[in-house]
Amino acid sequence: MNTVAQAHGQTQNLYQAMRQRRVKNPQLKHYALVDGASYLTLGNRFSNAGDALQWQWLLEGTELDGIKHAGPALVAFTEDNARSDGLLEWLISRDVTSPLVSWLWSVQPFEPLAEHLRSNLFTRLPDGRRALFRYYNPTVRRALQGVLSEAQEAELMRPIAYWQVWQPLENDYLTFASAQAMEVGDA
Repeated sequence: MNTVAQAHGQTQNLYQAMRQRRVKNPQLKHYALVDGASYLTLGNRFSNAGDALQWQWLLEGTELDGIKHAGPALVAFTEDNARSDGLLEWLISRDVTSPLVSWLWSVQPFEPLAEHLRSNLFTRLPDGRRALFRYYNPTVRRALQGVLSEAQEAELMRPIAYWQVWQPLENDYLTFASAQAMEVGDA
């Protein structure tokens, strides 16, 4: 089997697994937290999905609004339809090639989750300056596991049951589970 066929097969398997999780755990909503800096025409992909998709740039309305497309976007995958399923499959295939997505599973509706994620976008440096906290980038998210205190990790994960990022060397997802995960079951 050639490399393209293997990649397509892997994408299809991951796509089916994500759809099955939505069916198995209907109380959990499925979101993609996408790093726009990794794919600069991402907004076009979202716009092409039309009203089949709920999404938002999280830097919109901040001091970085002018470059919001280079920041994180939150996308809800709540129903099966051709346009959102096509985007889901495309994101999975891009993600396994070059990680750009954090897959989130939460009982929270879109707006409260977006507000929580937005509230964590900026941090204070020791000298008092504000800095963008790129926790939404899958590479950064993996590295945070050994850096954040237990309280900081709990705050970041507060409304999120499961947070998944692709690990290219493992060829699998790394899953972070919160205390909320125990209440809602296995994703």
